[in-house]
Amino acid sequence: MALEHSANGLPPERKGESMPSAPVHVKAVLGALNFCGARREALRTLTDDEWKDILFRWAWVRLALPLKQVCGDDLPGWVRDQIDEHIADNTERFERIKRDYVEVAGALRDASVDHLVLKGFAQWPEYMQGPHLRAQTDIDVYCPPESVFRGREALSACGYRWSDPFGARILDHLPALEKQNHYQWRGKTFDPDLPSTVDLHFRFWNDVETRLRPVGLEQFWLRRVERRLDGFTYAALDEVDCLAYAALHVLRSIFYGGFQVYNVYEIAWFLHTNADNEAFWGKRRELHHESLRSLEAACFRLAKEWFDCRLPDEVEKEIESLPTGVQHWVHKYRDSALAALVRPNKDALWLHLSLLESSSDKRSILWKWLLPLPAESIRRWTPRTYAKFFVHAASRGFYHLRLLPKMLWEGFRWWWSTNDLGKPFWIFFAAFSCFDIGLYIFFFLYNLYLLDRGYTERFLGQATSANALGGIAGALPAGILAQRFGLRRTMLICLVLVTLFSALLAVLVSPVPQLCLAFLASAASTAWSVCTLPAVAQVTTEQNRPLGFSLMMSSGIGLGVVAGLVGGSLPGWLARIQPSASPGNLKEGALIIACGIVALGLWPATHLRFVSEPAPEKKYYPRSPFVYRFLIAMAVWSLVTGAFSPFFNAYFSEYWHMPLRQIGVVSSASQLGTVVAMLAAPFIFRRLGLVAGIVYSQIATVLLLVGLARTSAKSEAAVVYVVFSAVLWMSEPGIFSLLMDRVSPSERSGASALILFVMSLGNAIAAVLAGASFARYGYPAVLGATAVMSVVAAFLFRLLVGGEAGQVSGETSVTK
Repeated sequence: MALEHSANGLPPERKGESMPSAPVHVKAVLGALNFCGARREALRTLTDDEWKDILFRWAWVRLALPLKQVCGDDLPGWVRDQIDEHIADNTERFERIKRDYVEVAGALRDASVDHLVLKGFAQWPEYMQGPHLRAQTDIDVYCPPESVFRGREALSACGYRWSDPFGARILDHLPALEKQNHYQWRGKTFDPDLPSTVDLHFRFWNDVETRLRPVGLEQFWLRRVERRLDGFTYAALDEVDCLAYAALHVLRSIFYGGFQVYNVYEIAWFLHTNADNEAFWGKRRELHHESLRSLEAACFRLAKEWFDCRLPDEVEKEIESLPTGVQHWVHKYRDSALAALVRPNKDALWLHLSLLESSSDKRSILWKWLLPLPAESIRRWTPRTYAKFFVHAASRGFYHLRLLPKMLWEGFRWWWSTNDLGKPFWIFFAAFSCFDIGLYIFFFLYNLYLLDRGYTERFLGQATSANALGGIAGALPAGILAQRFGLRRTMLICLVLVTLFSALLAVLVSPVPQLCLAFLASAASTAWSVCTLPAVAQVTTEQNRPLGFSLMMSSGIGLGVVAGLVGGSLPGWLARIQPSASPGNLKEGALIIACGIVALGLWPATHLRFVSEPAPEKKYYPRSPFVYRFLIAMAVWSLVTGAFSPFFNAYFSEYWHMPLRQIGVVSSASQLGTVVAMLAAPFIFRRLGLVAGIVYSQIATVLLLVGLARTSAKSEAAVVYVVFSAVLWMSEPGIFSLLMDRVSPSERSGASALILFVMSLGNAIAAVLAGASFARYGYPAVLGATAVMSVVAAFLFRLLVGGEAGQVSGETSVTK
């Protein structure tokens, strides 16, 4: 039996030993082999045990052969002697490899099977100092798919046999062929008597399993060349294709196991020695498609990171254009492939996903990593093979389940590292969270507080209208104030004013002060909202800004889950302190506490630091036919969003007579559903397009409004409302993205003010009409009318916005 190099690289008698999770001693070897600025000092600090691990572990010992040539004087004497013995054995073994290949080539030639040699001695002299310094245990040859089985039959006639009934689902060759000479492991890593195995490859890359589809690999076979070595000739890949195949082989082994760091060293050797070979890189650029060069660049990035080799300018540019996820993976997880050789991990999954573009491909790869299954046909299996498979599957299933928690955790860390939101963002996020939680609790209880004080839905509509009018009044001047006083000062002023006006709303319950204070509080909170967009832009980078906005929007809604639960329970908690207090007084105390939570945002807000920008001489607001059409459609949609949402608590309290605590649960559930919907929205918009995604969500809103109007039980109404709320706000990220994409960067603050102005105006009109209509016609009739309005809004978005959604505005804005 051949020497068994297991998944962790140990010969049989060394399996199961406890090895370090981080191979620090291997990093010392990599540092010493650096082509630029080699670091040899760490070699002198290695212990005998660490040297033994390097010299006897297959994954590392291959690096020891060139290490002796580069820095032999830095190695202990016994280590040099051991490496010299390895080199002598490997030199003798190379003679056997040549003899075995001549036999294989003759058998294939007699069977009229054309082939070429992959890897091994075929990579000399470009990738190694000499074949005697390159460990080789098997012979890899490529045969066209139509002749590969004839090749196996020819080798079988020479005594080669294959086993392994399961095969390897991601490999590109048939199960390994070896001669049955009853070989026994003798403790010699480079044993000259170790029989050679033969891998018959029938493809250069498995695009079905990897879902990565580099273009042009079929040309490799057509461009094959003839080479000569030590008296025999053989067919091999063209020089540019040889580099591509070496890179693909490294990626394949990282993804699916069998990784050898020595293969990366070979590529680094080639890159370093050919960095100035302009003819080669020009030929590669001409022959290799961009999709292939991108995969090569991912491997070159790893070679540069580990061995600090020189790179041509062309390759440097290709590496810079790699996806952000790939860059972060190499930076953060470059050593995980090494660690996997001693302690298995699945960190390579995140590199694989970063290289994919299609969402369906990513889902497929993720599922295969979570539950790998053999792809070989099982129809020809015998009962004994089935039994062996189930034992094998059970052991592998346990293995993958054991790694699953760590894999998911590392996946989260990888995703997070690709975004790298810094401290300024989280400071702003803290202030934003205090503001949102406080106002969520306040407005959750505010309408119910007014009902306790004897007001009706008519006054609630008037108060909501005053609130919306305040938003109108605060939207347009907010940008000017931020320019004049700065973002930080404007936001601090807004926090103080919102806290003050909201507290007065809880204390002064007469109609006139209520309407005036609702107007002022809304103006201040709208000014805060207008400042939020440029503030997030300043505390994020171009790379992580989409995530920053997504987190702010979804977390803002998600905080409503907590606020709904707290708001529903807060009066009850206060009742335990003051059992004699009336329901109105308890809600008043809860409103004051909510104002205090808003005030807490002042502490993180004082730590915000924004870059000062010179104020422009003129204030610009976007004026273009698209913007006008967009605002018309948005105005109609604002009538939908403002007609029912402000009255949902009164709807459940007055129409369904639902207890306060249950209303809080419904509110929290609706907020949670909205978070899920908004997080899912980018995938929907990517699949359908922005305008189509918005329109479909608006049509879904129509159906849910009709469902609310026709429900006959409060439990059904609660479920429908939760779904309605999620769908209603799901379109908001798409709407904002659509407008921001269609205006120039200098106009975005003005566009933000305009859209908030239109939304506030629409909400104000809707609140007045809906409040009066609920009191006169009842909830079902008004919900039906709102559904009709939603149909109109969807039609206008399709008609007025859909035709130019993908264009970029080039029109010049006019000054205000």
